[in-house]
Amino acid sequence: MDLYIYNPDIELQGIIDGYSSLRWRRRFFEPGEMELHAPATAANIALLREGNIIHRMDRKEAAIIEGVDIKSTDTGDEITATGRMGSSMLDRRIITPTINFNGSVEAAMRKIVSDNAITARPLPHLVLGSAAGLAPTATFQATGKNVLTTCTALGRAAPAGFRVRLDVPNRQWVFEVYGGVDRSVAQHDRPYVLFSAEYENITGAEYTLNMTGYANYAYVAGQGEGSARVIVTVDQTGGEPRRELWVDARDLQQAEGQTDADYRAQLAQRGTEKLAEAARSESFAAAAVDTANFAYLTDWDLGDIVSFEKWGIRIDQRITEVEEVDEGGVFTVTPVCGN
Repeated sequence: MDLYIYNPDIELQGIIDGYSSLRWRRRFFEPGEMELHAPATAANIALLREGNIIHRMDRKEAAIIEGVDIKSTDTGDEITATGRMGSSMLDRRIITPTINFNGSVEAAMRKIVSDNAITARPLPHLVLGSAAGLAPTATFQATGKNVLTTCTALGRAAPAGFRVRLDVPNRQWVFEVYGGVDRSVAQHDRPYVLFSAEYENITGAEYTLNMTGYANYAYVAGQGEGSARVIVTVDQTGGEPRRELWVDARDLQQAEGQTDADYRAQLAQRGTEKLAEAARSESFAAAAVDTANFAYLTDWDLGDIVSFEKWGIRIDQRITEVEEVDEGGVFTVTPVCGN
């Protein structure tokens, strides 16, 4: 696989076609990660510099090099480059001035990025892509918060994913919000995707469940004191036993001219975000084997909701991570489903 190396101005510097291993981890709610091991030749050392971009022609994401390590080994000198995908650049900006927002989560993310990294204090080559028209909504107030952290919190609560895609012909980084497709066995609108031992399309399966810290009902306390304090509740029990969470949101103050309903909606949004952080930790991970029925990138992709089944356990969950490893010419894909 050829890796195209660009400088921060998206100008081609060279191509790396020989390396010992490449780990390419894609993530739905936050920036993915990359780790590349290659011979420490003069050419590779010149290419794999901090800030340079590693681009694969077969993926929408591209990685920005953030760390470089060169060392001698028994088999020769080796250079290791590590970094995160393009959306990691959003952690270089904070939200200022204050944003008061009521609308779709997608529009909120686009406004946050535009106001703090494009129209003001622009990040080089960053532009907004086309809107996807996603439905989830949010009402919130934010100031002084990290742009990347805020987009991640909004995405987890929605849910909605985001990425910053490299557009080489136009020399741009393109910010996009996107949603996955429900391909679980529980829906009947399209062919389902099932990872199971019966279908012989997974190996090395691992299921984990941890209810520590799980909450499904939030009390969100805003401005005021004592009995005059504004408190709203967010109920996500769905018939399950209640597990309560207290959220101190005193930092959210009702703005001049803001209606009581909008203010309470802001508090409810904070509760929704905190409950997303306190979700049950349930996940299923396995190395996926491409089959004629369920091929990676053709029949399923990052962000899709699919079904995993083994040991009599079935979960229908969103693919939140996909780790691709190319090592010694052997390519493996490991989807991670759940929280």
